[in-house]
Amino acid sequence: MEHLRITVAGKAYDVVVEKIDHDESETPTPRVYAAAPAAAPRIATPPPAAKSAAAPGEAVSPLAGIVQAIALEVGAAVNEGDLVITLEAMKMYTSINAPTSGSLTAMHVKVGDAVDEGQILFMIG
Repeated sequence: MEHLRITVAGKAYDVVVEKIDHDESETPTPRVYAAAPAAAPRIATPPPAAKSAAAPGEAVSPLAGIVQAIALEVGAAVNEGDLVITLEAMKMYTSINAPTSGSLTAMHVKVGDAVDEGQILFMIG
């Protein structure tokens, strides 16, 4: 086994190559090339800060996704932590719960809407 580093389109990959012994007259001799130097490690940049709620009682989306379900209608009484909206992003579902207790006074999205991170979803008053 031989450990090599291969660079494709500027991205370095570490690979392990197994040498298979057989009749060399049937197969040309493989050429061995020196591994390209590894790319310098990238410094992770922090994600942009999510927008905060514009006012008390407004619930904002923690991520970009698609509204899959809305559990309550405008005017419904809600307790803190009650499920209000379900979002789907990358085949995973995220529950958006009521941040406070009160009454659902406004719904700013509908099922099927694409939402951005930080977008206001609903209002509890």
